[in-house]
Amino acid sequence: VRSRRQRQMCIRDSFIADLISLKVISDEGEDLGELTDVLQTGANDVYVIDSKEHGEVLMPAIKECVLNVDMESGIITVHLMSGLI
Repeated sequence: VRSRRQRQMCIRDSFIADLISLKVISDEGEDLGELTDVLQTGANDVYVIDSKEHGEVLMPAIKECVLNVDMESGIITVHLMSGLI
């Protein structure tokens, strides 16, 4: 029997796997690239974006940056905070 925490971690891991390869665009319409990984840190997750224009972009997965995750269309909309790129 799994504990509640173990079940929550399985759900979270499944969600992270579903995010990989989604297209990432800015709230200004710029195509930033593809989400290639999610780093799990103590404070918050960090999205790793493979950008043709900017190289590897590390985006904190916080509500101020990640505005929308649309699984149906396969698009993550983000706000680029000053200094991220």
